[in-house]
Amino acid sequence: MVASTFEELAPALPNEMAGLRRKLIQWLSELPLDPDSTHDITLATYEALANVAAHAYPDGHGWARLQASRAGDAVTVTVTDTGCGIPATRPRVAGLRTSGGRGLLLIDQVTDQSDIDSSTKGTTVRMTWRPAALRDADPS
Repeated sequence: MVASTFEELAPALPNEMAGLRRKLIQWLSELPLDPDSTHDITLATYEALANVAAHAYPDGHGWARLQASRAGDAVTVTVTDTGCGIPATRPRVAGLRTSGGRGLLLIDQVTDQSDIDSSTKGTTVRMTWRPAALRDADPS
């Protein structure tokens, strides 16, 4: 029986984010997903986790929460931190003269839906996919 939810909390450090990615891949491997969907989910999630490690905690101390769920034909992944937030002036489109900015654009491109809620008290990135394989699979 495949668990319909997954949740982990880890220090916001690059090696810990890689560990969360491996745990997500293991959970995803139990779902009837095609390789392209698994790749897109893993890629976007790791971008969100990498942003936490790189930007959320300027003092270097904080946590990242990774939650994933399957409901019907959708997989939703949420990455949450309690860090400094994304500046309102930060562009959502990568430019030649900016450092970074590509992760959020990539997330937009490989998800069916993505929402970002950010303030000085933290950021939540919620990403949803509706892979064709899940529309045909028995949810039980």
